[in-house]
Amino acid sequence: MSIMSTEHDLPAEATSKQLASLDGDQCVALRGLDWKGYSTLLRLRGERSAPRMIYLDGDLRLMSPSLAHEDMKKMLGHFITEVVVGLDILCRETGQTTFRRRKKEAGVEGDETYYVANAERVLGKKIIDLRTDPPPDLAIEAVYSHGVEASLEVYRRLGVPEVWVCDETGLQILLLQADGQYVGAPSSAAFPFLTAADVDSWLRRPNAGPNSRWVKEVRVWVRDVLAPRLAGKTS
Repeated sequence: MSIMSTEHDLPAEATSKQLASLDGDQCVALRGLDWKGYSTLLRLRGERSAPRMIYLDGDLRLMSPSLAHEDMKKMLGHFITEVVVGLDILCRETGQTTFRRRKKEAGVEGDETYYVANAERVLGKKIIDLRTDPPPDLAIEAVYSHGVEASLEVYRRLGVPEVWVCDETGLQILLLQADGQYVGAPSSAAFPFLTAADVDSWLRRPNAGPNSRWVKEVRVWVRDVLAPRLAGKTS
């Protein structure tokens, strides 16, 4: 799977004008930023969803998504929602929540994140603290014109057990191993009845997109194909 990377390096004192001049699905990297500076930028951004921030060992990547990126993110989000609702699977969707640990010098905001096996532990919580709470069971990364390596390293340090990485060429499921490294797998751990090929086939359909017709077709497939498959695995 080929993943392109486009980054623009700026000093930590880069101005908002410099950042705003870069539009589209691009990544601006601020080098030499300490944890306090990262926390300050998170507070200044507030509840806004952009720019998305990934912090790793003093480097902060600020990402601005394109429409193509957002379409892929929305499709994956709708797909998982249809799966968990259609199969009555308990799931806490945490979206683009910031997950970070100062001890790990790492922070990330996935395109979409989910608690499945650990959903009960975070239901109803307004704040998730990784010092006491588990990391999400699944994170999704839609990749168009930026690298995913930094995000994967943060997920690894935080102990996220599964990451889906999707770019123009396909979708890959990565599972965290006992040695602390991610390895590609044909099937999901959060949803063992679901394969990477299943998901990718829906993303590549001629009418694929975050639209009502596509969602209805996914819903029918979950009912007619996935539900019997799940029943077979649990019987």
